[in-house]
Amino acid sequence: MAQGKIQSGDIAFPLGMNSSLDPMALPKTAVSRAMNMLNRGGIYQCRPGYRCLMALPEGNLQGFGVFRPKTGREALVFGVEGRLYLSEFPFKTYRQLEGVELSSTARQLYFEMVEQSITQNSDGSLAFIEPKSYLVIQDGGFSAPIVFDGTTAEAQRGGGKIPVGGPMKWVGDRLWVARGPLLFASDIANPLAFTETNYVTGATAFVFSETITALAEVPTINLPVLLVFTSSNVSAMQAGLRDRTLWASTPDFQKVILPHVGAVSQRSVVAHYGRLFWFTKAGITSYDAAAQGFVSSALPYLDEEMADSKGGLSTDLAGVACATFENYLMVSVPYCDKFNRHTWVLDNSVLKFVPNQPPAWNSFWTGTRPVEWQTGSFNGETRVLYISADYDGENRLWEAWTPDRLDDGCPITWYLETRGVTETPGKLSEFRYADVFLTELYGEVDVAVFWAGVNRGKYKRILTKKIRATRGTFRSGETITMASKIFALKKQSRNLRTQDGKAIIAEETLSSCGVEAPELEFIDEAFQLLIVGSGPGAVRGFIEYAEPPKNLDNSGRC
Repeated sequence: MAQGKIQSGDIAFPLGMNSSLDPMALPKTAVSRAMNMLNRGGIYQCRPGYRCLMALPEGNLQGFGVFRPKTGREALVFGVEGRLYLSEFPFKTYRQLEGVELSSTARQLYFEMVEQSITQNSDGSLAFIEPKSYLVIQDGGFSAPIVFDGTTAEAQRGGGKIPVGGPMKWVGDRLWVARGPLLFASDIANPLAFTETNYVTGATAFVFSETITALAEVPTINLPVLLVFTSSNVSAMQAGLRDRTLWASTPDFQKVILPHVGAVSQRSVVAHYGRLFWFTKAGITSYDAAAQGFVSSALPYLDEEMADSKGGLSTDLAGVACATFENYLMVSVPYCDKFNRHTWVLDNSVLKFVPNQPPAWNSFWTGTRPVEWQTGSFNGETRVLYISADYDGENRLWEAWTPDRLDDGCPITWYLETRGVTETPGKLSEFRYADVFLTELYGEVDVAVFWAGVNRGKYKRILTKKIRATRGTFRSGETITMASKIFALKKQSRNLRTQDGKAIIAEETLSSCGVEAPELEFIDEAFQLLIVGSGPGAVRGFIEYAEPPKNLDNSGRC
């Protein structure tokens, strides 16, 4: 390296993405922005793929739920235009559930799995029965609730049945149903009956100050606690108290615990690693019940790093949907759209071997518009499913986190925007070129690298590369012996050096030179790289090379 040259960069990015800070203020190993990428072990790689499982009926896509029987395989129930459809494993086809219908204009449907182990006899006595599983479906208060038993669906009408409502939660062996500001509780161990109020107490429902937007169970090993969300506060219900006659005399049975923090939607509330996450009017937050002890209303917002995307959110956040998978929290939000165009991805454990390593935002994901997520075990395998109102107007069922890092066999476009690299803030230097270290390459990968000063100018291309990392395959019917040569199964790496930005600056158009500063754009305080790829690959690190400006005979002036 010639004397006077300046070189700096990052190897690995464990701090993840932070678009809320000036690029020059970002610490080492952080990036300014990233799209369609996953940060594993500090290596930014192309995100896992999406696989389309089937197309759904056209129209208002209202949601879906999972029916989990006592024995047998899981089934999915979809709601489109008020009609319900059943899809059984492996989720390639569907059929309509006849005889039931919900509101075709309802924004969303609510689904909740329940279990009945007690029934009421005709003489009013109670009897234990073999536990039965049901999926209860509501449309927010427009129609009678639907109960699905795994085979048929039936509307519940009449006194003592499930009340019309919206958000629901099965907690403390009771089904809790919200309708507007009212909260109803079913009979113990019988989610299909709401008759206890007739002979235990005259109060038919709990009343809250605002419309209830979500219900959730606190993830704790103590007695079950139900959280009741409105748009501006959170209350706790001691749902683990099974004797209903004691509810009225129990101190703080219903208590506001977070007076200034609400939730925007039922789908935005999710439990992950013993913590509860949800989306408020101001962003996503979490609540660790064990640590907080129901005493603090000063909850931190966790999404400041996603400020770029967050600044473009729709004012209507009622469709925000969250999900979890492994270490990751996924938050689908309506960025510049009425549908959830961006999905933010938070890794709660980027470097497992580093104690107290903070969570890191990976990037935002694009390509589909998730309406609702369902994660869990399907036929003994953990899978992540979601329904999407796609850009072409079609509704589809997708599976996420497929390991091939391809969307239905097609390459995924991704990018990484680095922090502003500088050795001495406020001191000018001249950008020359950069080294970019790629890894995890598999198949055909297109890569381009751009550079720009942090204070002015557009991104300028200094590298275009097509990489072919041969894909190896085991073919059906092929015999493998000890003498067989197996090749091209290992992913590959490349170290790329870009062109000299200073040398080709005269070829650029639309320069900021003479407008924002008197110098050409290769002279600035700091510089960023934009690394763009299409196909399975990862960015391991980068180094930028610069040198002090010479300023001889106005060198570098416009």
